[in-house]
Amino acid sequence: MFLNDQHEVRAGWKFALYVLFFIIFWVATGIALSIFVSQSDTIAENQLALLALNEVALFVPAVAAMALTIRFVDHRPLRTFGIGFMPGWRRQLWWGIGLSAGMLAVLGAGSKILGTLEIHWSGNKVPATTLLATFSVLLLAALNEELVFRGFPLQILIDGSGEWPGMIAMSVLFGAMHLNNPNASRLGTLNTVIAGVLLSLAYVRSRSLWTSYAIHVGWNVGLGFVLGFALSGLGIASLWTTNVAGSTVLLGGNYGPEGGLLATFIFTASAVVVHRVFHGSRQEGPGSASRRG
Repeated sequence: MFLNDQHEVRAGWKFALYVLFFIIFWVATGIALSIFVSQSDTIAENQLALLALNEVALFVPAVAAMALTIRFVDHRPLRTFGIGFMPGWRRQLWWGIGLSAGMLAVLGAGSKILGTLEIHWSGNKVPATTLLATFSVLLLAALNEELVFRGFPLQILIDGSGEWPGMIAMSVLFGAMHLNNPNASRLGTLNTVIAGVLLSLAYVRSRSLWTSYAIHVGWNVGLGFVLGFALSGLGIASLWTTNVAGSTVLLGGNYGPEGGLLATFIFTASAVVVHRVFHGSRQEGPGSASRRG
């Protein structure tokens, strides 16, 4: 029940222990930060500061749960899961950023064709410290989501259930996490699930979390911080401000581009690109040397 034929803990129990560790550290970190915020009126009234603390509250359990599960249950090194500064990590990073830049270019062109697009500089209207803090939060937020929804947890699910069931399960959870975002919609949630599949494919096929992280952070930073679109329904400080008028179904409306069919096309096409580019690495992905459940 608990051990496989190699007398190792089964993948399902590894995942359960990871979730248990995650919840314990998440609750503990949340309590500690809540006490800290309650003692400072300045932080309690600063939305960006609260967002940053929320990301810290997620980063601590994401790292701690992974470290404890690997150390006491799984015993494989991080490089087995495509995590760390392995040979070629810079190449994977820049490849992912390049793909995200291409995705944003298609988004801009599509928005211009399907509606009206206006872009104007707004970076001088926001304090430099706010811009820097916003950029830093986006870097950390993408890292947190990759650690939680890809990386070690996804690989454990793949070990136990297979590649596609594991990727789809984590992508559905990834989409569900965005259900309470402002102006969320069914299409926006579906697009987030498809984006989750794209990022999962990038991780599994490239054998590196750097690839999925680069696509994720490149899209978020480019979309919200540089261009000033609504980012999954959230408005953030940006260098430019982009206004789009047109069909909500096609262009996303108040939720931002991720709520429209144009994003459906972009995420799906990008997933196909990732699959084809890394098709030769399929049997050598992060789970190639993994233990089955």
